[in-house]
Amino acid sequence: MKISQITMFKKSWLMLSSLVMLFMISCEKEEPPVTTDDPIASFQFEVDGTNFLQVAFTNFSQNASDYSWDFGDGNTSTDESPTHTYAAGGSYEVVLTATNGSESAQRSETIMITDPNSQLTLLAGDESKTWYLQREGIALGIGPEVNDNAWWSFGGVTPLADRPCILDDSYTFNRDGSFTFESAGSIFVDATANGGWIINGEDQEGCYDDTDPATWGDNADRAAFASGGDYTYEYDNATGTIVLNGLGAFIGLSSKTNAGDNAAPISMKTYSISTLSEGPIADTLHMHLEGDGNSWNFYLVSYKDINDLPEIPTVAPPFGVDLPDASPSSLTNEFMEAGTATLDTIVSGSTAEYGVADPSDASLTCGQFNRTDLQFQELKFQTSPDKNDINFENLTTVSIDVYMPSSNDYTGALENKVIIGFADQSATAQWWTDQMEYTTADPLPLDEWTTISYNLADAPTYVANPDKAMNPYGRNDYDMIYVQIGGGNHTETGTFYVRNLRFE
Repeated sequence: MKISQITMFKKSWLMLSSLVMLFMISCEKEEPPVTTDDPIASFQFEVDGTNFLQVAFTNFSQNASDYSWDFGDGNTSTDESPTHTYAAGGSYEVVLTATNGSESAQRSETIMITDPNSQLTLLAGDESKTWYLQREGIALGIGPEVNDNAWWSFGGVTPLADRPCILDDSYTFNRDGSFTFESAGSIFVDATANGGWIINGEDQEGCYDDTDPATWGDNADRAAFASGGDYTYEYDNATGTIVLNGLGAFIGLSSKTNAGDNAAPISMKTYSISTLSEGPIADTLHMHLEGDGNSWNFYLVSYKDINDLPEIPTVAPPFGVDLPDASPSSLTNEFMEAGTATLDTIVSGSTAEYGVADPSDASLTCGQFNRTDLQFQELKFQTSPDKNDINFENLTTVSIDVYMPSSNDYTGALENKVIIGFADQSATAQWWTDQMEYTTADPLPLDEWTTISYNLADAPTYVANPDKAMNPYGRNDYDMIYVQIGGGNHTETGTFYVRNLRFE
């Protein structure tokens, strides 16, 4: 019985194998090729390596004796394999008609004619192109990141009419690689703290005659910032950078560099491009200088018709609001609960956490001062619930308790010092140009609470505008108090603890 089953299995397998082979043979059987004498249109093209407008067309048509080309720009040819030069870049539909007697066939293909240096053309034109800082919106600014002008902006914080000598500057990129700067006879000079210099014995930023030798202060080499200069540029589309070569060459502000503020002319500056685009009326060029934790941003335009370039604003619109006056007898913030103090925090560079555990006694609470990586990061306060200009006539001292943990790294730019300052934020465009502040003279002890107290009748450590007043009693327009822990003008972070900020 067992042998019979095996025999039947073998017979079944042989039959199945025969059927599979028959099926495979049937599948492999091909129909005989169809032969035709009908024309077939076919072509390829290649753009010239030195002239992107010149295109060579190679004809691969079959069964045809006559050819008609339509290049999509209104031009035609009857050559078998023509070479055609377009007048400009663009998108073109090329149609080849291949004919054999009364029979014909067509092949069409859309080709893009683009300048391999199209961005360079957008930057420098066919021969040259002139750019200006925007005269509407924001012309330039600085912040923690590219196109973030949170710290300051010209046209945002500072009205454009305040610095007309920046807006009349022009920057021309020539296709031969040269760069031209025209100042229109005046140069903007920063304050010395921002890369400026002393002029006629004064540290006063503003617009100066760049033909006057006195404008350059104690360094005649700064005359390289004026018009002219033997400048060149290098544009790299792959990296999106423009390198200006030549002593004093700059765009936007003369004193700004990748390494920070510098009042002396340097021979090379590298700008990065975030936007280079074409518009119907004006083209756009957004550039920036990236530093350590900051970005200077410059916004330029090039108008197709120079008559469309807006006039330079001459009247600065009023900034902000003048808050109502108040004469409080005390102002406090214990840092126990947000929104309950008579001197409350507002949006700032640094942040405050309320009601955290006291580092010296976990059963108590205090405030935590978080210094961020912003270059300027004061923790700001205004009166609450109503915001007021403060008349200090009923106040004599300001004090705060500060705890400086040893866990912070004080070996670099971070300092174990505290600044308490006063400014007008609501009605002054650049409050930091008209502030006064008190600063601890010596480093504070670590890992213990220290009470810092200042007498408001004493002269502050720093007064930005001594012509107005030499202490807070001479001002009734200050509406903001700020506390800075760890020193200013750097990006080092730190965690500190505070309590009992009070004016009495």
